[in-house]
Amino acid sequence: MPERTPDPARELSDLTLLAQLVHRGQLDRAAAEELVAEMRRSGRRLLDVAVATGRFTRTRVDFLRAVEGEDVPELPGYDVLDLAGRGGTAVVVHARDKKSGRDVAVKVLRRELEADEKIKRSFLREAKLLIGLRHENIVAGEKVGQFQGRLIFLMEYVPGRSLQDLLKEGRTFGEDESLYIILQVARALHYLSQNGVVHRDVKPANVLLTPKNEVKLIDLGFAQSIGDTAPAATSGETTVGTVAYISPEQARGESDLDVRADIYSLGATLYQLVVGELPFAGQDNQEVLAAQILASLSSEVLKSRRISPHMHYFIEKMMAKEREVRYQSPTELIADIEQQIRGKKTLEFNPDGDDPGLRKPFGDEPPEKGRSPFKRRPRR
Repeated sequence: MPERTPDPARELSDLTLLAQLVHRGQLDRAAAEELVAEMRRSGRRLLDVAVATGRFTRTRVDFLRAVEGEDVPELPGYDVLDLAGRGGTAVVVHARDKKSGRDVAVKVLRRELEADEKIKRSFLREAKLLIGLRHENIVAGEKVGQFQGRLIFLMEYVPGRSLQDLLKEGRTFGEDESLYIILQVARALHYLSQNGVVHRDVKPANVLLTPKNEVKLIDLGFAQSIGDTAPAATSGETTVGTVAYISPEQARGESDLDVRADIYSLGATLYQLVVGELPFAGQDNQEVLAAQILASLSSEVLKSRRISPHMHYFIEKMMAKEREVRYQSPTELIADIEQQIRGKKTLEFNPDGDDPGLRKPFGDEPPEKGRSPFKRRPRR
């Protein structure tokens, strides 16, 4: 029987997955080479050959494909649907409870980091914080524990995309949409502050936007209770957070952080949404850190992007170098944003007198690209 030529894309995908399994010691090299040889003879998919030869069960193959070869244990009682995300310390999978049909997100600490006590403490601290918090703009935690020797954290599944992913894809955010998003995150920060928690890593990658325009703040891995001196997440760090968004006091490595540091980071996020680039850049992290401490925002950049005066004011006040000059609490910021939105609403044509509210000004669908979600009163 003549050999068939497998689909190159499918072959490459399975070969990559097989290489990952060998690298992690889940399959020995000799067995992997036999599977590759049989795949080329038969033309079947590599992991289908693994099932036919008894190397893996069909369930295991489906699971491996769903998690794209990541080292995630099979979860009894759950069907893993796909890989929701991967980071430097953990992998998150989208799973479904077989009994209830409810979707959950499962965060699994990477196996190679399980010996790092500092990272384990950070993982457990985030889990315990989220389990104890309940707010509509913060992803909810459910339970944390060990399974097959692995640290696993079950969370609310949020069917959304991060702002960072949307920005990378070229998505643009108008001022009205950006203010709506910032308003929801500010409410989350207010709740955290009321519970004595500083997030310390507010950025577009940690804000999810769902198809229903719900906004969720995620990833409390760097969070700390006010008054605590939580350690950095990895050895050798002198600052905590993502350098492009951290406040000057974070950049200086100060430990007495409060919600004003999160407000600065939220301001940097707002800047990126409306300007389309980061407020400060550099050749490396040290240059960016120095800019966070010493450099001023470029008014010329804001003017060149035709940023409105009120948006310019929000950004400047949220990102003031001295925290005493910034908004002193999320409630102050929320009040200013709501006042701005109410000012917009006075321009709406609303003959029935209904109050569309401040929660979801977009309706069921996001506004069209470049189009304001606020209705203008027609000219007479």
